[in-house]
Amino acid sequence: AGKTAIVLVPEISLTPQTASRFRQHFGDNIQILHSAMNNQEKYNAWQKLRTGKAKIALGARSTVFAPLENVGAIIVDEEHDTAYKQDRTPRYHGRDTAVMRAKLEGGICVLGSATPSFESFYNAQTGKYKLLNLPERVDGATAPSVKLVPMRENRKVSFSLSEVLYEQIRKRLERDEQVILLQNRRGFAGSLLCLDCGQIPTCRHCNIPMVYHAVNRHLRCHYCGNTVVYTEKCIHCSSENILYKSSGTERIEEELRNLFPEERILRMDVDTTGVKGAHAMILNDFHEKKARILLGTQMVAKGLDFPDVSLVGVLMADIGLNLPDFRAGERLFGLLMQVAGRAGRSRIPGEVYLQTYNTDNEVFSFLLH
Repeated sequence: AGKTAIVLVPEISLTPQTASRFRQHFGDNIQILHSAMNNQEKYNAWQKLRTGKAKIALGARSTVFAPLENVGAIIVDEEHDTAYKQDRTPRYHGRDTAVMRAKLEGGICVLGSATPSFESFYNAQTGKYKLLNLPERVDGATAPSVKLVPMRENRKVSFSLSEVLYEQIRKRLERDEQVILLQNRRGFAGSLLCLDCGQIPTCRHCNIPMVYHAVNRHLRCHYCGNTVVYTEKCIHCSSENILYKSSGTERIEEELRNLFPEERILRMDVDTTGVKGAHAMILNDFHEKKARILLGTQMVAKGLDFPDVSLVGVLMADIGLNLPDFRAGERLFGLLMQVAGRAGRSRIPGEVYLQTYNTDNEVFSFLLH
């Protein structure tokens, strides 16, 4: 129709996979925008869109401001995702801005999600938006079965892994299938506790528990980035009697290496994807089956499509339920539904195992139905 389009994805990690699909269809007519580009790349991309050499802009939330004329469609993939909300000035919500820009330009805005936000779903039910249902998965693949693993009643093979999930991983590896494991916390341990004086090291700026990172042997605040060298002794009483509370991805990677010494483990979190192109490299290695286990934070939960993944394990499914946020349950439900959708995307049926201590929570009863 001679118009232009904008496609928004929530995570920068999804851009390479989405971009390659769009390029197959639209060739050079598409321009990628994301924060990992240097200033020269950003300038070239901006000029290409401004002058009309590219008609489609694809990227994370700020792409909604792409300098395109005559916008006919704005697509917001995974519209429920919290990554669309900008927490620095200028503050805006990428999805809401997309709806408004499409309205101002006389185009259409398509919001896509398997777990739509309450606002969008309400707007669709009341007729403000038009509701379009997709009742079947692509290629007729069946939805994965979801099972709860109550951690209080099951034996553990390591600090973070139940015997049930360990056996399921072993089975998949024997059949040369792939596994995705989600732990929504990076670092080695959520926090440290001195068993002699009871002190938990906290950030002197933010007053919240610091996270232990084993690779760099330091404690880091995940709010302000403040780091302190860790000597494996209590900062207050110098005791070596330290308890490492709750596992992050780093610690689980170590446990998996001990349990599956022959396997290469790919870890995907903020710490392993800091280098330019690291997202694409990790996902490419997994796609080419150079590794059969992918462990990560919520980066691995969204939008990824690997046909050989038949098992998804969530190591602490109740992380996030105790956040002081009225959306905590809604967000956790969305995240777990999204990660469950990574399993069984082709001929191999998928299974999802959720390890949890809080089995009575209604979020899990909704997930099982």
